Amino acid sequence: MKKYWSIFKITLQEYFVYRLNMIMWRVRQIFVFLIPFFIWKSVLGEGGDIYGYTFASVITYLFGTTVIRSLVMGSRSVDLGWMINSGYLTIPLMRPIGTFRLLFVRDLADKLYNLSFILIEIPLLLYFFRPPVFLQSDISAILFFLLSLLMAILIYFYINIIFGSLAFWSRDVWAPRFLLMVIMEFATGAMFPLDMLPDIGRKLALLTPFPYLLYVPMKIYLGQDSHIALSLGLAFGWLILLWYLTRRIWQKGLKLYEAEGR
Repeated sequence: MKKYWSIFKITLQEYFVYRLNMIMWRVRQIFVFLIPFFIWKSVLGEGGDIYGYTFASVITYLFGTTVIRSLVMGSRSVDLGWMINSGYLTIPLMRPIGTFRLLFVRDLADKLYNLSFILIEIPLLLYFFRPPVFLQSDISAILFFLLSLLMAILIYFYINIIFGSLAFWSRDVWAPRFLLMVIMEFATGAMFPLDMLPDIGRKLALLTPFPYLLYVPMKIYLGQDSHIALSLGLAFGWLILLWYLTRRIWQKGLKLYEAEGR
């Protein structure tokens, strides 16, 4: 347990080495919320609704997905491709530590780092911009939301491992990861609620694992998911499938690993 705690602390310390980068990244996170906030304010600030969303409900959704995104998609497992191509993966493979556990502990450190800043940034945003944010008081909705959030964290972790493992077969892992990020920006519901899409578009999106990262947890939190059991079941199904694919891909990839660079 001590070795994982040491990894956790070292990962946190790494963020404070380049302080300017850290500050600029946090500024970026604030603008991720402020830009759509002002856009939607100009569209719905005077009243009315669009696709059933009022200004208050759409801002609550965007505010919530900004917070959830920092927790779910804050990750250090994106480094796996670099670890494989540089030969750095040899180090954890030769030590009495599970590589997946190593990556997950580093992910947890990243999420704690993001959460610590969120607790500072949220009160500032609420104080200065007064966004009309809905606070859920239904205990069952909050519990289901937390369960969906946990599965979202694990789903994203396995997606990262799968795409990072492409480095076993290719030197270029940046291009597929960039494509993945472009797809997720849309398919997770980060830009807008997916129920603003035509019905066929929303149903097709829900057949992928991406909406279960942001859109579904947020809809559960808002109490707008009338099929919570189905949503949680599909998220769990994707989690099991991605876990299985991760294990299979990892086992095949390790057989090709040559520790090049070490």
